[in-house]
Amino acid sequence: MCTGHHAAICAGVKKDDTVAIVGDGAVGLCAIIAAKRLGAQRIISLSPNPARQKLAREFGATDIVAERGGEANETVLNLTDGVGVDASLECVGTNEAMQMALAIARPGSIVGYVGMPHCVDIPVQNIFYRNVGLHGGPACLLEPTYLSYLLMF
Repeated sequence: MCTGHHAAICAGVKKDDTVAIVGDGAVGLCAIIAAKRLGAQRIISLSPNPARQKLAREFGATDIVAERGGEANETVLNLTDGVGVDASLECVGTNEAMQMALAIARPGSIVGYVGMPHCVDIPVQNIFYRNVGLHGGPACLLEPTYLSYLLMF
């Protein structure tokens, strides 16, 4: 849960945001819960797995995108009237997942990444000219934000 929460915090998820979660494993599903808790109005789960899609909906996802790659990017952009999402949460760690998270982020937004990067290429000029932030790393249970979150349960 802390890692999913960390992704949401790194991406700056706030009330009324449109958020996309790339990755439907345990971290991605927990990121959905965190985005909902932080007040996101629309939560888009990128998930090709029907069982995980069901969980994503139960946890707060408002939209499911089952496609991958360019098709997924196009679907998310269509869902957001071509603008992209206010916060993009990368919860996998692969290059494909990072490229997807960056492609669907609107200009001026932040991609929160918590997937352990494996051969990930960061297109610096692309994110520079789109003014997209990239913030993430491992979640730390000793940070006050996470301790207070855990104490809520």
